[in-house]
Amino acid sequence: MGLILLALGACSKEPTTTPNAPLTPALAPTNEVAVNAPKLSGRINAAGIEATYEATFEEQERLRIREQRADSRKGEYELRGARLLHYSGSGLSSADAIELRFSLQGVLELAKSGSGGTVSQEEISAIRERAQLLRSHALAQKTTR
Repeated sequence: MGLILLALGACSKEPTTTPNAPLTPALAPTNEVAVNAPKLSGRINAAGIEATYEATFEEQERLRIREQRADSRKGEYELRGARLLHYSGSGLSSADAIELRFSLQGVLELAKSGSGGTVSQEEISAIRERAQLLRSHALAQKTTR
């Protein structure tokens, strides 16, 4: 019996480990904007919230929108195509700072409130809807200019 175990032990190999590359998000949020990226400014009153915004159209269907609301709250949206990937700024229903991050499939990956509390589903939905309104308005403005 000892010979069998010895033979089996001699035949087995140590598993080889290869260093794994660190996991990184498919699309990491970045503050870098291409110098030649087309920009436009607009004004909108949507869902009772008046705002001005600056939209920057980047490569690979990326769109960044910086919004300044009439009540002095701000929000920054990063979209790829029609998909909201990142939001940071004030809430729509409160002045709390909020950060949201979504995967390319639309799955919520991060929901952080500056007050340390949770971000309600209603607030997340409202921010997603506002991102779509701003995106649609910016695209309409882009095609008419």
